[in-house]
Amino acid sequence: MPKAGVLGALMEAQQMKVLRLQVGKCAYILPVVLWLVTACGTGEPLTLAPTSGATTAPARSMGEPKVRGADGMTTVYVPGGEFRMGMTSSGADRAHTVALGSYWIDQTEVTNDHYRRCVEAGACRAPTACSWGDPTYEDAARANHPVICVAWQNANDYCRWAGGRLPTEAEWEYAARGPDSAIYPWGDEFDGTRLNSCDINCPHEGQRATDYDDGYALTAPVGSYPSGASWCGALDMVGNVWEWVADWHGPYALTRQTNPTGPDSVCERLLRGGSWFDFNEYGFLRADSRHPYEPRAADHLVGVRCVVPAGE
Repeated sequence: MPKAGVLGALMEAQQMKVLRLQVGKCAYILPVVLWLVTACGTGEPLTLAPTSGATTAPARSMGEPKVRGADGMTTVYVPGGEFRMGMTSSGADRAHTVALGSYWIDQTEVTNDHYRRCVEAGACRAPTACSWGDPTYEDAARANHPVICVAWQNANDYCRWAGGRLPTEAEWEYAARGPDSAIYPWGDEFDGTRLNSCDINCPHEGQRATDYDDGYALTAPVGSYPSGASWCGALDMVGNVWEWVADWHGPYALTRQTNPTGPDSVCERLLRGGSWFDFNEYGFLRADSRHPYEPRAADHLVGVRCVVPAGE
């Protein structure tokens, strides 16, 4: 479908919660905030380094910060443990027990400034075009805003260059929810002052909440909401921009899993965390919400954060 046709349909359906697109064998169920690309993704599944802590690793404390050398990103330590992953009692997103080893996760989303170092090193493509929306990479005033308009492979290239990798879906969710499996990074009750979402400033009147003001109409500088920190000190885990994770999309397992990496190659990769365009009524800002997305799409609502296995 031509881009103009899709955008027109979206404008006529501002009250819709989700949009379903059937492409061959692939069904895309996406929030209306995301631009739809109608081809299935290609590429090889990631071979992930194990995240279990080495027996010789020094003792670490939860949330301990460490600056990564390649890009200057502050990472925080996530000690291994178990949690209940998922949000439903049945179906593809059913809750199940997951055990993970220890790892470091970026404290914030990767910024334009961080990403520029990778571009200058010749390891990343400059994000100067979007599948939908306008990039901010060349806007000096947004150097500390999350980089956007990065497709899955761009995000993967960046994390590899930085000395890490994309988080698995389980690693992302554990860093956001913790051992108690909280609904939001800060607890079980929504609070619109703790994140950047579609509030009174949001330019999309059909789906904005008018009872709070987060101070920004679009993206916010990373780390702007310290009260929204997760249990391990990770910031902006919900809101601001969606974030790519390593996994292909598929149903969760029925049994307890240890360091899961998702299914083999299918049609869509996964996004987590919601964005400035979303508001809580639709559930996209929950830390257990997941959305499949075409991996070749570079959207102005989508960014990245990385992990580094413990001991590396």
